[in-house]
Amino acid sequence: MEIRRELGLNGHTILVGLVARYHPRKDHAGFLRAAASVLETQPAVRFVLVGPGIKEQPELRALIDKLRIRDHVILLGERRDTPRLMAALDIECSSSWGEGFSNVIGEAMACGVPCVVTDVGDSGYIVGETGLTVPPYDPEALAQAINQLIIAGPSERQKLGAAAQSRIENEFSLSKIVSEYEALYEKHLN
Repeated sequence: MEIRRELGLNGHTILVGLVARYHPRKDHAGFLRAAASVLETQPAVRFVLVGPGIKEQPELRALIDKLRIRDHVILLGERRDTPRLMAALDIECSSSWGEGFSNVIGEAMACGVPCVVTDVGDSGYIVGETGLTVPPYDPEALAQAINQLIIAGPSERQKLGAAAQSRIENEFSLSKIVSEYEALYEKHLN
């Protein structure tokens, strides 16, 4: 709740985040286009962009103005309290058209936040059945998935978030990865 107060939001406002450094590959523009589409039917939603370089990009501000969504978008830039911010989100998005293993998605899931991700790199695999995966370069598909999670309601988002947290702990913990590497080494050394 502290983050929401800091951002001037009440506890009922749905907060959708994109935590990523500014880079064309992260497709912030696609995320903003998806936000504009979501806002056509969900005007109470707020979107927050967090990451290095966000506040310094005039093209982001220009697109926000062009889409007429200024009152619904918060540009935070780089923060040192990303885990607190992440935990305050209702939905985390990754709109990238190129990723490897997305640490941000894993971090959001570890915070119990359901994710909407593009099907690039390992993002869809990381999320599994605990969130939604859409094609890259498709702001409308991203918007539809965000809307789906909004319409599902808070209890369904909490269930997905709990499943996401469990998936990260069970499938991607350090001890799990170490034991998988040990088993791989044993297999090839014997």
